[in-house]
Amino acid sequence: MCRCLILLSTYNGEKYLPELLESVLAQKDIYVDILARDDGSTDKTVEILKKYDRVKVYGGNNLKPAKSFLDLIWKADINYDYYALCDQDDVWKEEKIISAVKCIENIDKPALYSSAVEVVDKDLTFIRKSFTDNTFKNPLYDILTYGTPGCTFVFNKALMEKLKQYKPSVISMHDSWISFVCLAVNGFFYSDQNAYIMYRQHDANVLGAQRHSLKDTLRGIIKNKNVLRSDMAKEILKGYSEMMPEKTKEDFIFFAEYKDNLKYKLKILMLPYNKKKTTKRTFEKVKLRIVFNTI
Repeated sequence: MCRCLILLSTYNGEKYLPELLESVLAQKDIYVDILARDDGSTDKTVEILKKYDRVKVYGGNNLKPAKSFLDLIWKADINYDYYALCDQDDVWKEEKIISAVKCIENIDKPALYSSAVEVVDKDLTFIRKSFTDNTFKNPLYDILTYGTPGCTFVFNKALMEKLKQYKPSVISMHDSWISFVCLAVNGFFYSDQNAYIMYRQHDANVLGAQRHSLKDTLRGIIKNKNVLRSDMAKEILKGYSEMMPEKTKEDFIFFAEYKDNLKYKLKILMLPYNKKKTTKRTFEKVKLRIVFNTI
Protein backbone atom coordinates (compact mmCIF):
# COMPACT_ATOMS: atom_id res chain seq x y z
CA MET A 1 0.00 0.00 0.00
CA CYS A 2 1.30 3.47 -0.90
CA ARG A 3 2.19 5.88 1.88
CA CYS A 4 1.29 9.56 1.89
CA LEU A 5 2.47 12.24 4.32
CA ILE A 6 -0.06 15.00 4.94
CA LEU A 7 1.43 18.43 5.70
CA LEU A 8 -0.86 20.43 7.98
CA SER A 9 -0.33 23.96 9.28
CA THR A 10 -2.57 24.98 12.18
CA TYR A 11 -3.42 28.18 14.01
CA ASN A 12 -6.19 28.42 16.62
CA GLY A 13 -8.15 25.76 14.77
CA GLU A 14 -9.82 23.91 17.63
CA LYS A 15 -13.37 24.45 16.33
CA TYR A 16 -13.09 22.49 13.08
CA LEU A 17 -9.85 20.55 13.53
CA PRO A 18 -11.27 17.26 14.90
CA GLU A 19 -13.61 16.91 11.92
CA LEU A 20 -10.75 17.56 9.52
CA LEU A 21 -8.43 15.05 11.21
CA GLU A 22 -11.05 12.31 11.22
CA SER A 23 -11.67 12.79 7.49
CA VAL A 24 -7.96 12.75 6.68
CA LEU A 25 -7.23 9.64 8.73
CA ALA A 26 -10.20 7.87 7.13
CA GLN A 27 -8.65 7.94 3.65
CA LYS A 28 -9.22 4.61 1.90
CA ASP A 29 -6.77 2.39 0.02
CA ILE A 30 -3.72 4.38 1.13
CA TYR A 31 -1.76 4.75 4.37
CA VAL A 32 -1.50 8.32 5.67
CA ASP A 33 0.49 10.02 8.40
CA ILE A 34 0.16 13.68 9.33
CA LEU A 35 3.02 16.07 10.03
CA ALA A 36 1.53 19.15 11.68
CA ARG A 37 3.21 22.45 12.41
CA ASP A 38 1.36 24.68 14.86
CA ASP A 39 1.85 28.35 14.08
CA GLY A 40 1.60 29.69 17.64
CA SER A 41 -1.94 28.71 18.65
CA THR A 42 -3.35 29.95 21.97
CA ASP A 43 -6.36 27.62 22.04
CA LYS A 44 -6.54 23.80 22.35
CA THR A 45 -5.26 23.08 18.84
CA VAL A 46 -2.02 21.38 19.91
CA GLU A 47 -3.84 19.39 22.60
CA ILE A 48 -6.22 18.06 19.94
CA LEU A 49 -3.39 17.15 17.56
CA LYS A 50 -1.57 15.18 20.25
CA LYS A 51 -4.56 12.87 20.75
CA TYR A 52 -3.92 11.13 17.42
CA ASP A 53 -1.23 8.45 17.10
CA ARG A 54 -0.63 9.09 13.41
CA VAL A 55 -0.13 12.81 13.90
CA LYS A 56 3.35 14.17 14.61
CA VAL A 57 3.17 17.78 15.77
CA TYR A 58 5.76 20.44 16.39
CA GLY A 59 5.43 24.16 17.09
CA GLY A 60 7.20 27.41 16.47
CA ASN A 61 6.85 31.15 16.05
CA ASN A 62 3.92 32.55 14.10
CA LEU A 63 5.22 32.47 10.52
CA LYS A 64 1.87 32.79 8.70
CA PRO A 65 0.70 30.11 6.22
CA ALA A 66 3.27 30.49 3.42
CA LYS A 67 6.38 30.17 5.61
CA SER A 68 4.73 27.63 7.90
CA PHE A 69 4.07 25.28 4.98
CA LEU A 70 7.56 25.90 3.64
CA ASP A 71 8.94 24.81 7.01
CA LEU A 72 6.81 21.65 6.83
CA ILE A 73 8.27 20.82 3.42
CA TRP A 74 11.76 21.34 4.78
CA LYS A 75 11.14 19.01 7.74
CA ALA A 76 9.14 16.33 5.90
CA ASP A 77 10.51 12.79 5.80
CA ILE A 78 11.58 11.95 2.26
CA ASN A 79 10.61 8.28 2.56
CA TYR A 80 6.95 8.61 1.56
CA ASP A 81 5.54 7.89 -1.89
CA TYR A 82 3.30 10.97 -1.96
CA TYR A 83 2.70 14.22 -0.11
CA ALA A 84 -0.37 16.41 0.31
CA LEU A 85 -1.13 19.84 1.75
CA CYS A 86 -3.94 20.28 4.22
CA ASP A 87 -5.88 23.19 5.76
CA GLN A 88 -7.23 22.91 9.30
CA ASP A 89 -10.90 23.60 8.68
CA ASP A 90 -11.86 21.56 5.60
CA VAL A 91 -13.41 18.10 5.30
CA TRP A 92 -11.97 15.50 2.95
CA LYS A 93 -13.87 12.80 1.10
CA GLU A 94 -12.44 9.35 1.78
CA GLU A 95 -11.19 8.87 -1.80
CA LYS A 96 -9.37 12.23 -2.01
CA ILE A 97 -5.78 10.97 -1.88
CA ILE A 98 -6.19 7.69 -3.75
CA SER A 99 -7.98 9.52 -6.59
CA ALA A 100 -5.01 11.85 -6.91
CA VAL A 101 -2.50 9.01 -6.77
CA LYS A 102 -4.23 7.21 -9.63
CA CYS A 103 -3.73 10.31 -11.79
CA ILE A 104 0.03 10.67 -11.24
CA GLU A 105 1.25 7.22 -10.15
CA ASN A 106 2.79 6.34 -13.52
CA ILE A 107 4.64 9.63 -13.95
CA ASP A 108 8.42 9.15 -13.71
CA LYS A 109 9.28 12.82 -13.11
CA PRO A 110 8.11 15.50 -10.64
CA ALA A 111 4.31 15.49 -10.68
CA LEU A 112 1.73 17.76 -9.06
CA TYR A 113 -2.01 17.10 -8.81
CA SER A 114 -4.77 19.58 -8.00
CA SER A 115 -8.54 19.34 -8.13
CA ALA A 116 -11.76 21.28 -7.96
CA VAL A 117 -13.26 22.04 -4.56
CA GLU A 118 -16.77 22.17 -3.17
CA VAL A 119 -16.99 25.58 -1.53
CA VAL A 120 -19.18 25.22 1.56
CA ASP A 121 -20.23 27.42 4.48
CA LYS A 122 -19.30 26.85 8.12
CA ASP A 123 -21.98 24.17 8.42
CA LEU A 124 -20.79 22.36 5.25
CA THR A 125 -23.77 23.58 3.22
CA PHE A 126 -22.82 23.58 -0.47
CA ILE A 127 -22.28 27.02 -2.04
CA ARG A 128 -20.62 26.31 -5.38
CA LYS A 129 -18.06 24.18 -7.12
CA SER A 130 -14.80 25.91 -7.98
CA PHE A 131 -12.35 24.65 -10.61
CA THR A 132 -9.39 26.18 -12.43
CA ASP A 133 -7.52 24.37 -15.17
CA ASN A 134 -3.90 24.76 -14.14
CA THR A 135 -2.40 22.21 -16.51
CA PHE A 136 0.91 23.67 -17.65
CA LYS A 137 0.61 24.81 -21.28
CA ASN A 138 2.18 28.25 -21.69
CA PRO A 139 4.85 28.97 -19.04
CA LEU A 140 4.44 32.76 -18.99
CA TYR A 141 0.64 32.56 -18.80
CA ASP A 142 0.88 29.90 -16.10
CA ILE A 143 3.29 31.98 -14.01
CA LEU A 144 0.96 34.98 -14.18
CA THR A 145 -2.38 33.34 -13.54
CA TYR A 146 -1.81 30.26 -11.37
CA GLY A 147 -4.49 30.08 -8.68
CA THR A 148 -5.56 26.66 -7.36
CA PRO A 149 -5.93 26.19 -3.56
CA GLY A 150 -2.95 24.33 -2.14
CA CYS A 151 -5.28 22.20 -0.02
CA THR A 152 -6.03 20.18 -3.16
CA PHE A 153 -2.34 19.47 -3.87
CA VAL A 154 -0.94 15.95 -3.94
CA PHE A 155 2.57 15.45 -5.30
CA ASN A 156 5.09 12.69 -5.70
CA LYS A 157 8.43 12.02 -4.06
CA ALA A 158 10.30 13.28 -7.12
CA LEU A 159 8.79 16.76 -6.70
CA MET A 160 9.41 16.74 -2.94
CA GLU A 161 13.09 16.06 -3.65
CA LYS A 162 13.20 19.10 -5.95
CA LEU A 163 11.44 21.27 -3.36
CA LYS A 164 14.06 20.34 -0.79
CA GLN A 165 16.93 21.34 -3.05
CA TYR A 166 16.46 25.06 -2.53
CA LYS A 167 14.95 27.09 0.32
CA PRO A 168 13.76 30.48 -0.94
CA SER A 169 14.38 33.68 0.99
CA VAL A 170 10.92 35.00 0.09
CA ILE A 171 7.71 33.46 -1.23
CA SER A 172 4.30 34.99 -1.87
CA MET A 173 2.36 31.78 -1.12
CA HIS A 174 3.38 28.17 -0.60
CA ASP A 175 1.05 26.75 -3.24
CA SER A 176 2.37 29.17 -5.87
CA TRP A 177 5.94 28.24 -4.91
CA ILE A 178 5.26 24.52 -5.32
CA SER A 179 3.65 25.05 -8.72
CA PHE A 180 6.50 27.33 -9.82
CA VAL A 181 9.08 24.69 -8.87
CA CYS A 182 7.15 21.99 -10.73
CA LEU A 183 6.98 24.22 -13.80
CA ALA A 184 10.66 25.17 -13.54
CA VAL A 185 11.90 21.56 -13.50
CA ASN A 186 9.65 20.54 -16.40
CA GLY A 187 7.31 18.60 -14.14
CA PHE A 188 3.89 17.15 -14.86
CA PHE A 189 0.67 18.76 -13.67
CA TYR A 190 -2.71 17.03 -13.50
CA SER A 191 -5.78 19.23 -13.04
CA ASP A 192 -8.86 17.24 -11.95
CA GLN A 193 -12.37 18.62 -12.52
CA ASN A 194 -13.72 16.38 -9.77
CA ALA A 195 -13.95 17.70 -6.20
CA TYR A 196 -12.88 15.62 -3.21
CA ILE A 197 -12.71 18.33 -0.59
CA MET A 198 -15.30 20.47 1.19
CA TYR A 199 -13.56 23.86 1.27
CA ARG A 200 -15.07 25.51 4.33
CA GLN A 201 -15.56 29.28 4.40
CA HIS A 202 -16.13 31.01 7.72
CA ASP A 203 -15.37 34.24 9.57
CA ALA A 204 -12.01 33.01 10.91
CA ASN A 205 -10.50 31.90 7.57
CA VAL A 206 -6.90 33.05 7.18
CA LEU A 207 -7.22 32.44 3.44
CA GLY A 208 -10.16 31.29 1.41
CA ALA A 209 -12.49 31.68 -1.52
CA GLN A 210 -14.18 34.90 -0.51
CA ARG A 211 -15.08 37.32 -3.26
CA HIS A 212 -14.07 40.96 -2.85
CA SER A 213 -15.72 44.20 -3.90
CA LEU A 214 -14.39 46.07 -6.92
CA LYS A 215 -13.12 48.82 -4.59
CA ASP A 216 -11.17 46.32 -2.45
CA THR A 217 -9.80 44.61 -5.54
CA LEU A 218 -8.54 47.89 -7.06
CA ARG A 219 -7.00 48.95 -3.74
CA GLY A 220 -5.12 45.65 -3.58
CA ILE A 221 -3.95 45.95 -7.18
CA ILE A 222 -2.56 49.46 -6.75
CA LYS A 223 -1.18 49.30 -3.20
CA ASN A 224 -0.09 45.68 -2.80
CA LYS A 225 3.03 45.69 -0.63
CA ASN A 226 3.22 41.95 0.02
CA VAL A 227 5.90 39.67 -1.42
CA LEU A 228 5.27 39.64 -5.15
CA ARG A 229 5.19 36.70 -7.53
CA SER A 230 7.90 38.42 -9.54
CA ASP A 231 10.13 38.30 -6.44
CA MET A 232 9.38 34.60 -6.18
CA ALA A 233 10.29 34.17 -9.85
CA LYS A 234 13.72 35.59 -9.03
CA GLU A 235 14.05 32.94 -6.32
CA ILE A 236 13.15 30.22 -8.83
CA LEU A 237 15.91 31.45 -11.14
CA LYS A 238 18.40 31.41 -8.25
CA GLY A 239 17.52 27.89 -7.19
CA TYR A 240 16.58 26.06 -10.36
CA SER A 241 18.05 27.91 -13.34
CA GLU A 242 20.34 25.07 -14.38
CA MET A 243 17.50 22.55 -14.66
CA MET A 244 15.01 24.76 -16.51
CA PRO A 245 14.08 24.33 -20.19
CA GLU A 246 15.24 27.40 -22.14
CA LYS A 247 11.71 28.63 -22.99
CA THR A 248 10.61 28.29 -19.38
CA LYS A 249 13.72 30.09 -18.13
CA GLU A 250 13.15 32.90 -20.62
CA ASP A 251 9.56 33.36 -19.42
CA PHE A 252 10.62 33.40 -15.77
CA ILE A 253 13.18 36.10 -16.65
CA PHE A 254 10.48 38.17 -18.41
CA PHE A 255 8.33 37.98 -15.30
CA ALA A 256 11.11 38.47 -12.75
CA GLU A 257 12.43 41.61 -14.46
CA TYR A 258 9.31 43.16 -16.03
CA LYS A 259 9.28 46.13 -13.60
CA ASP A 260 12.66 47.34 -14.90
CA ASN A 261 12.33 46.35 -18.54
CA LEU A 262 9.66 47.91 -20.73
CA LYS A 263 10.12 45.27 -23.43
CA TYR A 264 9.35 42.49 -20.97
CA LYS A 265 6.35 44.37 -19.55
CA LEU A 266 4.88 44.91 -23.02
CA LYS A 267 5.37 41.25 -23.88
CA ILE A 268 3.33 40.27 -20.83
CA LEU A 269 0.64 42.87 -21.48
CA MET A 270 0.24 41.56 -25.04
CA LEU A 271 -0.47 37.99 -23.93
CA PRO A 272 -3.81 36.85 -25.40
CA TYR A 273 -6.61 35.83 -23.05
CA ASN A 274 -7.16 32.07 -22.64
CA LYS A 275 -10.69 31.37 -21.41
CA LYS A 276 -9.81 27.77 -20.54
CA LYS A 277 -7.24 28.94 -18.01
CA THR A 278 -8.78 31.97 -16.29
CA THR A 279 -11.87 34.12 -16.10
CA LYS A 280 -11.82 37.37 -18.03
CA ARG A 281 -11.96 39.33 -14.77
CA THR A 282 -8.97 37.49 -13.30
CA PHE A 283 -6.94 38.07 -16.44
CA GLU A 284 -7.78 41.78 -16.43
CA LYS A 285 -6.72 42.02 -12.77
CA VAL A 286 -3.39 40.41 -13.64
CA LYS A 287 -2.81 42.92 -16.43
CA LEU A 288 -3.58 45.81 -14.06
CA ARG A 289 -1.11 44.44 -11.55
CA ILE A 290 1.52 44.37 -14.29
CA VAL A 291 0.79 48.01 -15.09
CA PHE A 292 1.18 49.02 -11.43
CA ASN A 293 4.16 46.68 -10.76
CA THR A 294 2.28 44.85 -8.01
CA ILE A 295 2.48 41.22 -9.06
